Amino acid sequence: SNRSCSCRTSSIRPSFHRGGDGPLGILGREDGDNPENIEMTSMEMANPYSHSVPGAPDRGYVNPAYVGDDGRGQAYRDPPLSGHDWFKSPQGQKLIASLIPMTSRDRIKAIRNQPRTMDEKRNLRKIVEKEKSKQSRRILELTCCAQCLNSMSLTYRRVKNSLSELLHSINLWQKTFKVIRGKFGTSVLSYFNFLRWLLKFNVLAFVVTFSFIIIPQLTVAPKNHLQFTGLEFVTGAGYFSDTVMYYGFYTNSTIRHGDGGASYNMQLAYIFTIGAYLVTCFFSLLFSMARYFRNNFINPHVYSRGIAKLIFCWDFTVTQESAVKLKQKNLSTEIQENLSEIRQENVKLTFKQQLVHFSAHLAAWVVSTGVAIACCVAVYYLAENNSEFLANHRDPGAVLLLPFVVSCINLAVPRFYSMFRLVEHYEMPRHEVYSLLIRNIFLKISIIGILCYYWLNIVALAGEECWETLIGQEIYRLLLMDFVFSLADSLLGEFLRRIIGTRFIRSLGLQEFDIARNVLELIYAQTLVWIGTFFCPLLPFIQMITLFIMFYVKNISLMMNFQPPSKAWRASQMMTFFILLLFFPSLIGVLCTLAITIWSLHPMAGSLPAPKSTFFSPLTSQPHTIIHLPCFCFCFLSWQEGKDKMFLIEKLLKLQDTEKRANSTSFRLEGRDSEVRGLRIRGCHELRCRSQMQLRSCLVVAVA
Repeated sequence: SNRSCSCRTSSIRPSFHRGGDGPLGILGREDGDNPENIEMTSMEMANPYSHSVPGAPDRGYVNPAYVGDDGRGQAYRDPPLSGHDWFKSPQGQKLIASLIPMTSRDRIKAIRNQPRTMDEKRNLRKIVEKEKSKQSRRILELTCCAQCLNSMSLTYRRVKNSLSELLHSINLWQKTFKVIRGKFGTSVLSYFNFLRWLLKFNVLAFVVTFSFIIIPQLTVAPKNHLQFTGLEFVTGAGYFSDTVMYYGFYTNSTIRHGDGGASYNMQLAYIFTIGAYLVTCFFSLLFSMARYFRNNFINPHVYSRGIAKLIFCWDFTVTQESAVKLKQKNLSTEIQENLSEIRQENVKLTFKQQLVHFSAHLAAWVVSTGVAIACCVAVYYLAENNSEFLANHRDPGAVLLLPFVVSCINLAVPRFYSMFRLVEHYEMPRHEVYSLLIRNIFLKISIIGILCYYWLNIVALAGEECWETLIGQEIYRLLLMDFVFSLADSLLGEFLRRIIGTRFIRSLGLQEFDIARNVLELIYAQTLVWIGTFFCPLLPFIQMITLFIMFYVKNISLMMNFQPPSKAWRASQMMTFFILLLFFPSLIGVLCTLAITIWSLHPMAGSLPAPKSTFFSPLTSQPHTIIHLPCFCFCFLSWQEGKDKMFLIEKLLKLQDTEKRANSTSFRLEGRDSEVRGLRIRGCHELRCRSQMQLRSCLVVAVA
């Protein structure tokens, strides 16, 4: 009888078997970025290896470990033993014997395909490796070089697997992410993913700066004689000015301990530590953009989940009742997102409707641009007169005027932009989020640009004793004020909006989570941190604390004060856009600002000097060329790789269609198998040739 692969409801509750998590397993996951990827499997099949292959019996391929002497599959016999007893059984011995001659890659895939628990799979792998090593010593006499390569490969694989398991175990907020995804979908989840991603960046920055800058300075730091009053937490001045928190505290000499002790050049350590961190961020963002661009734009069919895969599947590793309900919510939400996107793509507008929408969009862009320009002019005049204002007002709280005004603008204007949705009526929610992101990034980056002009052309040239420390304090106050406003908005503003919408004006109802506004708050804060790390090395640590607090505050506010999106939509491409905005204009603008600071401005007397030597001149003569060349290489290689894969996939699909139309005789089947193998060989050869051509092209561009 035919075995059905559809999920039918019956009175018999299906048993959940733990399966492998490899790319070819029953429950194999295709993409490491999307841990929910699962493949179709049958809820009724007792034998998971039922995919028919040429030459196999009609009942499908059966693993030799599950076939008895009488030839019947394990589906018709007693269930296999578990634990260590299973490896001692005849079936287990047959499986071990069949795994030994395989290559390492095929053996790992075959072990992952076994319907066993993870502990049993690990034990199986250890037993096979032990038996293989015995046979290798008994039969083969490997050379010393081959033995070293084999042991290195094995050690590398074990270390890689151990690190992968360790990173997966310490990954933050996995359960919370599943709850958010099941209730609010991937669009809202993209914000929390981005927040966690930024948290990792700041952890890296703090580890680097603390190890190579702060610890060496603490070994020779003089005693701080300033009095601590508590206002320092708000203003960043006073007692904190004479600590490792700011640039002006660090020595410009070489640190030595004892006459014969090792020396530590603090000037070079400071410059190269900050530079190495920013370069790491640069290439990390570049690689991340290339990977997400490949997954979501070039080969979306490979890394995304189709409707059929969502409907006819279940993860049999999920056994707990709460986890099962959460998984059902995730599947339901993801199916709604896919169906909603298909419906939205098929919407056709008349010419009149298109004209109305275009007019509304044009008016919204004109108004938003005018508001942004007005805010930038206000910030410019306030910053230009800020020094005179501070000179006339000796109150310690006067330094908070500029950060307060900037934070008010960053809080009010994005909410004003969000009201444009009442007029624009975007058919696809993704386009609405994109437009809001662009309008907000234009506002916030313009304000940061004006503040940088104020710091580098007014504060730095005012003749103050330590202008680097003053800039560090300004950035600290901006970051702190932005955090306070975000915290107040989440705890108070969103709560009051829920009370108004549910008790007083019920027609408003609960609000939806504003992805664009919240993401731009993260990008704005991270841009300030990147700029301020040079002037205040402890800013990454402060940002770590604020991000950690904001995650829990936003999560609590999301569950209490918001409703799921009214239009479900998939946000698989949102992370790519977030990283793009973080890379340009955020990080590129930061690199330009710091380059101007280091190469053009004179440091204060007695502090770390800015290295203006000609050693760096070749790198700074054409910075745009250095930036554009890596971007071009990565985007071109990712795009070309996807085109090559599409070419080979189309060829294979055409061959499969030809096979379906032809007669299924054994002679023709063998001929077509050889044709498939020949096509794969030719495809691999062609792909190799294309890769070589791409490499030559990139080298020619780089040399040019």
